[in-house]
Amino acid sequence: MKILAALLVLLVIGLIGGGAFLLLSNPDFLAEEPPAESSSASKSTAQAAIDVKKQAADFTEIQELLEYEILQNPDTAAWLKIEGTDINNSVLQSFDNVDYLRKNERRQYDVYGCYFADYECSIGKRDVLSQNTIIYGHNDVTDDPDGRRFAQLYKFLDPEFAAATPCIQFCTMDDPMLWQVFAVFYTHTYFNYTDVNITDEEKMAIVNTALEHSIYDYNVPVEATDKLLTLSTCTTLFGDDNHRFVVMAKLLPDEEMPETPLDLVERPENRYQE
Repeated sequence: MKILAALLVLLVIGLIGGGAFLLLSNPDFLAEEPPAESSSASKSTAQAAIDVKKQAADFTEIQELLEYEILQNPDTAAWLKIEGTDINNSVLQSFDNVDYLRKNERRQYDVYGCYFADYECSIGKRDVLSQNTIIYGHNDVTDDPDGRRFAQLYKFLDPEFAAATPCIQFCTMDDPMLWQVFAVFYTHTYFNYTDVNITDEEKMAIVNTALEHSIYDYNVPVEATDKLLTLSTCTTLFGDDNHRFVVMAKLLPDEEMPETPLDLVERPENRYQE
């Protein structure tokens, strides 16, 4: 009997120890089944706490939203806003360029992911920014300018929209940065426009290629001393996974918005549309 009792004690200890190991080695284990809410009202309150979001109207509101988003997810790095679109959200940054491919701002699974900066980019005030700040975002499967996330970049295919939207806001908590668009283009992935740590010569090579393939001539001069903002998404136009749609802008020295509408010169040969 003593031997049987001892075996039972060892079995119980093993089960407890194994359960503890499972919990410690898999931190998501507890999160797989969230606790049931006591009422529908408390469920709505919890959902609202996760989904709180509003469109930032100015830099003061951007700062407020960034402060809130950083508390929700410390991977929050900046805020991106393009007038006339639904792009008015936080930008995340992780340890690689895969982590946020299918995660939203709360690190929950989302087929559309979120806006995220290249992991190699230095994000902060303008003086610490990388020479080329890359922001990635998903498109839908139709390149619909009214679609989700960076599908909205396809609004730049409309000459009236492009002429009325000369700038992009990409701001950090301490710097209300304004960026002037100078190129909108389709490209194959062989063009390495996503290089982050580049020399002035490499930067101008990227700029000149972007200008050559741009759908519009913006007549915006870009110098080797300018810092670049590159917004990149996929396209289905070519029927493969090797092409991208890109909007590039340069950092302005102040927050003064250029006059609109712009006098753009269209380049139909760069639209690649049937």
